[in-house]
Amino acid sequence: MPLMPARLLPFLLALGVSALVLTAVALEPYFAGDVSVARAVQAVSPGTGWATAVTSLATAPNKYVVMVLAVVLSWLLAGWKGAAIAIAAIAIEQTFGEASKNIAQRPRPSRDLIAVVGSPSGFSFPSTFTTFVAVTFGTVMLLARRSRARTAPFVMIVAALVIVVGWAARVALGAHWPSDVVLTSVVCLAWVWAAIRALRP
Repeated sequence: MPLMPARLLPFLLALGVSALVLTAVALEPYFAGDVSVARAVQAVSPGTGWATAVTSLATAPNKYVVMVLAVVLSWLLAGWKGAAIAIAAIAIEQTFGEASKNIAQRPRPSRDLIAVVGSPSGFSFPSTFTTFVAVTFGTVMLLARRSRARTAPFVMIVAALVIVVGWAARVALGAHWPSDVVLTSVVCLAWVWAAIRALRP
């Protein structure tokens, strides 16, 4: 019984982070710096083809390959507990990721402020692509951080790079503000971190 509060604390922290983020994005359509950072990313972006290709990681059939890869790597890094965390995170994201946009109802970036490719629909936060990347590559990244495997640092760096490139891709396409993708990752990774702390203290 004395272990219960220690195991629950990470989840309470994740809940607090989520509440603060959701409240903030529900109040502001975009934050100070979003427009200038988005314009800077789009200015240095070599077109949008690469961004579209990166985004395709979260659509079928590519997303199934990414899911399997994430589960396998999580198992190699942390055994059955790691695989269980990855599977649970992916299942929750696939079930509730898109529906969670209705909580904050943050509008998509305006064409009057930045370039927007295509006609993105729905709300802007959380970024569905970023939730997917966070629960797959993000889970692998956090598990690698705690792993003693010799390849763990390399895996952690590669997973982190994929997440950052994913941020840039969504901003380059004008589908999301920088704060959308960064704060989406913060919320998702907070819950994954809490699960890892609970199962692998």
